[in-house]
Amino acid sequence: MKKKRLFFLRATAIMVLALVALLDIAFILHKDRAASPLENRNLQQRPALTLTGLMSGRFEGRFDSYVADQFPFRDRWIALKSTLDRLAGRTKSNGVFLGKDGHLIQDFNAPSEENYRRTTDALARFLDRHDDLNAWVMVVPTAVTVLADALPALADAGDEGGYIDRLAEDLSETHAAFIDLRGAFARAKPTTPLYYRTDHHWTSDAARLAYLELARAAGLPENTDAFRRRLLSGGFQGTLSAVSGFRMEDSEDLWAYVPGDDAPQTVVTWVSENRRGASLFREECLDTRDQYAVFLGGNFPEVRIETTLDNGRTLLVLKDSYANCLIPFLTAGYHKIVVVDPRYFTGDLEVLMGAEGVNEILVLYNAETLAEDTALRGDVGES
Repeated sequence: MKKKRLFFLRATAIMVLALVALLDIAFILHKDRAASPLENRNLQQRPALTLTGLMSGRFEGRFDSYVADQFPFRDRWIALKSTLDRLAGRTKSNGVFLGKDGHLIQDFNAPSEENYRRTTDALARFLDRHDDLNAWVMVVPTAVTVLADALPALADAGDEGGYIDRLAEDLSETHAAFIDLRGAFARAKPTTPLYYRTDHHWTSDAARLAYLELARAAGLPENTDAFRRRLLSGGFQGTLSAVSGFRMEDSEDLWAYVPGDDAPQTVVTWVSENRRGASLFREECLDTRDQYAVFLGGNFPEVRIETTLDNGRTLLVLKDSYANCLIPFLTAGYHKIVVVDPRYFTGDLEVLMGAEGVNEILVLYNAETLAEDTALRGDVGES
């Protein structure tokens, strides 16, 4: 009996070691991908090893994301897990709840205490270094908070509201104004579609409400009549349907607020692509799987927007993808908008701010992305 058990343990150990070795070999031979069609997002590329990156923790965070994003056969593993979850009758798959009225709702994953402190402290240091500039922090609640009544029965959702409350309290020691959208969204929820049913993003209608809250705080134009609400696509299928495996065949409308003739004219420069254009929308993206990328073309390390306004106001936006459909509204109040996505930006933020003459700051993230972010602490935490 002991021999059989010993043989079984050895065979198991050999199989595990062989599997690990095969995965290591597959990872080495596997060609890195730029994007995941299944998840509708860019994938982390191999980060450059620098002393600054090591000291700040930015390299460690980005390398962890790189390994997770470039894991061999990642999309097939996700699809397999989704299929098994559906067959088991589960209402949650890959972190996505199958909610009431057909809503797919992404769960909130609270950060570890260490990650929370490192990100929050880095952001506070950045704001303190620029206490001579007007600054606003907008942490957008996601559907798991605003549409909590649409969650399935007994859903074990994370406490996103508590996370936002703690952020607001901790950042109150800085000079930046914290813009809490939960009240405005709760009032608008009965009549306004705030989130897509198949995607984790907020809608352009929700972004318009958020802009109005910012406008009141920042002294920006509150009249959005210069922007026309326009249907961009009737066949939008969001990320959550693909990641979860729920409602894979469903689609919905994708709306935008497009600047009209009375809105300031713009020149947009996608710095990493060395590309310029007059429109904040890249409508060729509507012919791709990732239709949400029509807003600003998706996520880029740095985008510079110049308008015909001559008011001397230059805004730095530190952001995730939620900001992309809100940024058009900002052109009504700024001469220049410098958009930086810290997840992909590898330059020196302080140098960029000086070169562009930044005199105002907006930090705009959804709560889930900010909780998971490891890049922000490196970009803004360095002096």
